[in-house]
Amino acid sequence: MTLDDVLRNPALRRALAAGEEQVGKVVGRLFASERVTAGLSGLVSGARTARETLDRGVRQALRAANLPSRDDVEALRRKLDELESLIDGLSVKVGKGHDDGDR
Repeated sequence: MTLDDVLRNPALRRALAAGEEQVGKVVGRLFASERVTAGLSGLVSGARTARETLDRGVRQALRAANLPSRDDVEALRRKLDELESLIDGLSVKVGKGHDDGDR
């Protein structure tokens, strides 16, 4: 039975809605609990710390292998964008100056 079949059947649709409502109430009670929210906050904080530690380790390993990090590549990309803009600007100026000389 697919979800479309369930949604076509009024009795199953009501049962699904009632189940969703009950789950919503339980989730609401869980998030209202200070212990649960403190636990989730600690979990998120720990995950963020682990991610930062991993990122720092990867950067150090890349540096040790003389390979660029994501930040290095992004800085290079920004610099290339700046240089491309400068070249485009110079090209326009040279083109205008060249056009004036032809007249």
